[in-house]
Amino acid sequence: MGQRRRAGTVNTSSSQRFSGAPAQAARKHNICMVSDFFYPNMGGVESHIYHLSQCLIEKGHKVVIATHAYGRRKGIRYLTNGLKVYYLPLQVMYNQSTATTCFHSLPLLRCVFVRERITVVHAHSSFSAMAHDALFHAKTMGLNTVFTDHSLFGFADISSVLTNKLLTVSLCDTNHIVCVSYTSKENTVLRATLNPEIVSVIPNAVDPTDFTPDPSQRQDDRITIVVISRLVYRKGIDLLGGIIPELCLKHPDLHFLIGGEGPKRIVLEEVREKYQLHDRVRLLGALEHKDVRGVLVQGHIFLNTSLTEAFCMAIVEGASCGLQVVSTRVGGIPEVLPEDLITLCDPTVGSLCAGLETVIARQRSGFVPSPASIHAHVRNLYTWRNVAERTEKVYDQVAGEGVLPFNRRLQRLRAHCGPVAGSIFAFVAVLDFLFLLFLQWLVPDRVMDIAVDATGPHGLWRQETSSINRTHLKPAIKREAERENISQ
Repeated sequence: MGQRRRAGTVNTSSSQRFSGAPAQAARKHNICMVSDFFYPNMGGVESHIYHLSQCLIEKGHKVVIATHAYGRRKGIRYLTNGLKVYYLPLQVMYNQSTATTCFHSLPLLRCVFVRERITVVHAHSSFSAMAHDALFHAKTMGLNTVFTDHSLFGFADISSVLTNKLLTVSLCDTNHIVCVSYTSKENTVLRATLNPEIVSVIPNAVDPTDFTPDPSQRQDDRITIVVISRLVYRKGIDLLGGIIPELCLKHPDLHFLIGGEGPKRIVLEEVREKYQLHDRVRLLGALEHKDVRGVLVQGHIFLNTSLTEAFCMAIVEGASCGLQVVSTRVGGIPEVLPEDLITLCDPTVGSLCAGLETVIARQRSGFVPSPASIHAHVRNLYTWRNVAERTEKVYDQVAGEGVLPFNRRLQRLRAHCGPVAGSIFAFVAVLDFLFLLFLQWLVPDRVMDIAVDATGPHGLWRQETSSINRTHLKPAIKREAERENISQ
């Protein structure tokens, strides 16, 4: 586990089946991505779902997204390329995660699954109660399921114990699980007591066209360290609060540019006030995704102080913009970038300061790769098309697997989750099944309107766009032909 793996070659023994010869037929799937976390909320999970969905649509699959309502954003919305999003009226409990009783979401999710003729339900994030609900209901309805875990959890504190038990119940009969790094895979397999053969490693990615270097935005009379992160405990903001005064005292030309928001912002404000660093430490607050590159290209060094991380997309974005990267050596971070593009440190103030001192000295001497060469190295390491291709092969595999019959599902719950928790959740599964039978009697599947496909093999979005383009192009083509005849 401690052995470093070469960045850019993330794969597993089970996922090697997804990197070999292509499937014998180009099977198309109707996929429903489900998570509490999606736009307009900003974060790594939200970005992952959106970009993966767009690439799957590009490959000819039908994709819809189900999430909870965000303020006034309710009902059905369409995003780029006909990506349909269901913002369902579910009550948020904490940190954008919905309250769950495992039953109130069944009528809504059943409506989405039936109307959209879903064949694969792909849930995201252990933190999402809606994702766990969707897995539970999809299995009751006989649908294939895939789960992507984006985070690392511990084993000792009470919140981790409860989350791990819920994950064990959700994943014990899920067809396939995807993790974003080897460390994340090991963590998930241990937490949910899974067979490693059904867990694959498919990393996150970054769109390199969104994060290109621009050295002209840097100020040559200073060295700027950029930090872009949620200002919360697990992102190591307390470490950052110790680093800033120590380095600013040693280097008068050092400046910090910090983007992000969260409860730990007060720590940075207190440090800035105590050491009178208002002109050298800028707190930018929450950033929209479109503004992140504009902040990154102003810096020379990107600093990540996370205490736990499954796969840190921020360091890839920083490297893609040509910055030197300094990060804590935690979780899956050592797997992400090659050794010549990142300086890894222990999660302590002293170790991070020493790593930053080394990179600052290298920056002053000029012995650093150019931003353009760093970008060229990073741009092909992680691409969304590669992620989509490997995820597509996961779908192809699970589509050929059968869903456990209900009696065997109850046996699996009791055997896998323990006599107490297993019996409780087996009883919940029975109630869920009875509730589904009641809903099917009340509103049979055959009388539910089938939704018009915006994407997929029968998608009308591109067809309508093409017909509109042809309608507008015909006069232009005719005029062009007339001009050619006249010139002849």
